[in-house]
Amino acid sequence: MTQTNVSTRAAIAAKHWEGQDVTELLARSAAVLPAISATEAGTQGRSIVFSRTEHASPINLGGGIPDPDSLPVAGLQAAINKVFETTSEPALRYGGIFGFEDLRAVVAERQGRIQGIKLSYENFLMTHGGSGGIDAVCDTFLNPGDVCIVERPHFSGSLRTIRGHLCEVVEVELGEDELFAERVEETLQRMEAEGKHAKLLYTVPDHHNPSGATMSLAVREKLVEVCARHRVFIMEDMAYTELYFDAPPPPSLYAVADGHGVIQVGSFSKIIATGLRVGWIQARLPVIESVGRVRFDMGGSPLLHRALTLYVGSGDLEPHVDMLRGIYRRKCDALVSTLREHCEPYLRFEEPAGGFFLWAECIGATAQDVAEAGAEEGLTFAAGSNFYKDREAADTSHVRLALSYASLTELEDVGPRFLRAFQRVVD
Repeated sequence: MTQTNVSTRAAIAAKHWEGQDVTELLARSAAVLPAISATEAGTQGRSIVFSRTEHASPINLGGGIPDPDSLPVAGLQAAINKVFETTSEPALRYGGIFGFEDLRAVVAERQGRIQGIKLSYENFLMTHGGSGGIDAVCDTFLNPGDVCIVERPHFSGSLRTIRGHLCEVVEVELGEDELFAERVEETLQRMEAEGKHAKLLYTVPDHHNPSGATMSLAVREKLVEVCARHRVFIMEDMAYTELYFDAPPPPSLYAVADGHGVIQVGSFSKIIATGLRVGWIQARLPVIESVGRVRFDMGGSPLLHRALTLYVGSGDLEPHVDMLRGIYRRKCDALVSTLREHCEPYLRFEEPAGGFFLWAECIGATAQDVAEAGAEEGLTFAAGSNFYKDREAADTSHVRLALSYASLTELEDVGPRFLRAFQRVVD
């Protein structure tokens, strides 16, 4: 085809498409979600006000990103090189629906040891990160109009996935007491009286994102009982479970229920690297087989699956995770110390026992105003409104501070910068 013909065809196409509002053609599942520009992708969009000062080095407290100096580059590179040396051809083919069987077996052994339960490779399906696992569970079990219960506050990324399946999202206050399971039951009873039935409850029980809270064993036991009686699946997000500072969290909801009615989602993102995009679904065999029925993406990367089999199977992950606990413990101590020293009149918070996040209440100023002023001081962090379905209508006082990515030196400077931000707004 000549260049003239190409130009003519392009002109014809432009005539018909220029001025077309693409949003008029969106699927319903896309239309219900707020827009995110390409430049905001991966940053949670409008929830974070980016640093815009020329007078200080910016400090990123915005996203749950692992410590950059902790990434096990050498171990992963050695594992990938080994795969190319020994099994390059199968590593560069399509993967299976359930993922590389040897990796499933390695993850089963490790998760069984961590959770104190017996697991088989058949209890696992490998996914594209934890978010891919959540999406796959929703694909499998949720129809448009189905009810899904989420904690309030909740991780905004998971809410986008659930809402994208055209579900009715019902929030239940997480709170700081032991009554969460009772509030879930009251919600279920009220919905059933209205002729509705919830199909799924999504929870982050360990080092919660964003609140940092860890669910007690008593609440876990009650929640399993409540959801079983009402035939509601629990989707248990375990992204931060291993990143405790001192003592591990209570037994998982999956362990409490022996897997009955609980679908667990795990990931290597927080304990190795987010860029791997390798996670898993852990469930009883009928659930795993059901998820496999709706998978059409040819599976994950066999190259990465084989490399992770070598890396995790070698035992190198255990000292790495232990090192991470020390890193994040020190970072949490530094952040808590500087905030208490400089910001006590303006911030109220509970110290987390693990994970990446500190959830703080602003006193005397709105979170969005503080975020705007913080940007002038070189601080990037998320306003708490992002972690509620109704956003600013639900919460204007909280901020989520991610402690994982910034250096210790940077974290020590957070308090003075926050103080100056508050003084801009309050004084």
